[in-house]
Amino acid sequence: MRVHGPVREVPPPRARDHVCWVFRGEEELDAAVLAFARGGLDRGERLLGVGDRVVAAVRRGGASLGDVAALAAAGTLQLLSLEEAYAATGAFSAERQRAFYARATRDARAEGYRGLRVLADVSGLAEDPGARAELARWEHVADEYIARGPGMSAMCLYDGDLTAAALDAVTAVHPQVHAPGAPPAFQVFFDRHRVALVGDVDLVGAERLARVLATSPVEGGNCTLALSGLGFADVAGCRAIARWVRTLAGTGVRVELRDAPPLVRRAWPLLGFDRWAPVTFTTAV
Repeated sequence: MRVHGPVREVPPPRARDHVCWVFRGEEELDAAVLAFARGGLDRGERLLGVGDRVVAAVRRGGASLGDVAALAAAGTLQLLSLEEAYAATGAFSAERQRAFYARATRDARAEGYRGLRVLADVSGLAEDPGARAELARWEHVADEYIARGPGMSAMCLYDGDLTAAALDAVTAVHPQVHAPGAPPAFQVFFDRHRVALVGDVDLVGAERLARVLATSPVEGGNCTLALSGLGFADVAGCRAIARWVRTLAGTGVRVELRDAPPLVRRAWPLLGFDRWAPVTFTTAV
């Protein structure tokens, strides 16, 4: 399975990185931005920094990246404001942002880079209640794009002073999360073409899980939900999964639950889900 879980330090650079980094203060922000950027340069990726605080971090500590002016002149480093990256395409939406980053990734690959490494402080969107739900949906859509491996990696930076509701919404949709003060109870991310759910889901998190699953990009007649990392799911958590299954069934999509914990397997028929949300239980070989 794709690398996932809590991280204390910026992970070594890999293809398909998608890290959520909750920071507190300028010093921590700078260290995370520069470490992730250096990893991208080592891999031969183009760097795209988004947000005023990311731009400032690069300018403060850019010497550790080499000649920043030369990198910018060569197109290896590009810096944009949040508005330029997230409003230039019109009203903020997951679909518009996917198109924006897909184009930027294609351009980077066409110009000889190994891929595109994005460093984005999107705290401004997370603190806006009107944009928060769409931001969480975008992060989930972005993860599907990153997981497919076209060449994009990303570190999404969020201010630790954001509300618990905002942080819960965004940390739940990244495979790797640095949030020492508020680690996510569960995470939903993509492992290639499969959706993976890890952690614990109870009554408190079930509604959030339902919202995340509802935004999962699903194509074709089959969908796999990998549950090998699911530690616990109560009745509410199982019901959230079942409702998602039933919705997909209405569009002709069949769902496979792979490596489901025994509790989920037993609960499915006991709660009657096998009658109105039929699934196939499988085990990875």
